[in-house]
Amino acid sequence: MKKILLSLALTLFWLAPSAYSWQLDPNESTVNFVSIKKGNIAETHSFSDISGSITASEGVLVIKPDSIDSKVPIRDERMREFLFETNLYPTIVVSIALDEGLDKLIENKTVAVTLPATLEMHGQQAEVSVHARVTQVNDSTLLVTSTSSVLVKATTFKMVEGIQKLSSLVNGLDIAEMVPVSFSLVFSK
Repeated sequence: MKKILLSLALTLFWLAPSAYSWQLDPNESTVNFVSIKKGNIAETHSFSDISGSITASEGVLVIKPDSIDSKVPIRDERMREFLFETNLYPTIVVSIALDEGLDKLIENKTVAVTLPATLEMHGQQAEVSVHARVTQVNDSTLLVTSTSSVLVKATTFKMVEGIQKLSSLVNGLDIAEMVPVSFSLVFSK
């Protein structure tokens, strides 16, 4: 009898994470940032290659900066090479430890959250606050959207030199060293 109970307990332990695993739907999700040049000209950029998951204990978002899309191909090439240096740093990772599970979510209800996150980019790591709304749309769909932008500073991630290089390629045009990042992420299970 003890062996049966132990087997049952181990089975439930191993099944629990899979029952609690949400996978990012990259076709329905977006991660954007806005760059500012000349002090007042804003341009929105996005990443097309993103993936992620949410388990009972952690949420992870992986962004491939090689997939940058500014709607200007030469600018995309330059940002890959000089800003993100994708040959050296092929991923951007955002990790969030979840102290409380998502089991408190109720279908068609929204919960506002502020969570500390770890942002790993360009060989550097920093803590950021993520302000979001989490909505369980139905039994198999979770929507996570930013309620305020995550402000990312180039100095924190040693990317100022890359911004200066981009500036020099466009006749010294002033480019801001901080960008707001927003997101809308759809997870399915």
